[in-house]
Amino acid sequence: MIPAVLAWMPGTSNAGSAQPFSFLVDHKVGVGPTRLVKIDLAWTLADLQAQDPSVAERADRMCTGKTAQREHVTELAAYGLTFVAMSVLMPGTRIKHMRKGLAPDILFDVTPGALRGVEAAGRATGGRAALLTIRNGGPATKTTVATKGKAAQLMARSDVAEAHLSLWCAAPQVAIMEQVKP
Repeated sequence: MIPAVLAWMPGTSNAGSAQPFSFLVDHKVGVGPTRLVKIDLAWTLADLQAQDPSVAERADRMCTGKTAQREHVTELAAYGLTFVAMSVLMPGTRIKHMRKGLAPDILFDVTPGALRGVEAAGRATGGRAALLTIRNGGPATKTTVATKGKAAQLMARSDVAEAHLSLWCAAPQVAIMEQVKP
């Protein structure tokens, strides 16, 4: 997921010339107030390459469309940034399982009938408005049907005991990290 984050950040491919990238994260837990948290994202390419020698090449391939993963860069970057947010905003949380196609994506408790986890999503553009559409859904238009937002979908799931949303936008760099259940 690191190559996807590198490829997804505006104006970068593999060198990260505009670091640090600062995300303003609306963070809400339970019924408490929303607080604004700034998360700075920076890296040293040499350190990343010490762990994964092909990381820069893979990020560049994603940026230039030389891989089938190109169409999944935003999705994969949102997962990577969710891991960062979990480590900052949910310290001590350990990921037990990841799943695709059924929310929440990232589980930190796999107890049957009482799942606890985080649903991640990302957008390349659109800012807070795009993230709120993901969260809340959208009304029907002439060309689309009304959509149910991810918050309502997670709240309706009887097998999910605790759910968080982790939503990311690259331009402008904003995010929402919110506990939506209980």
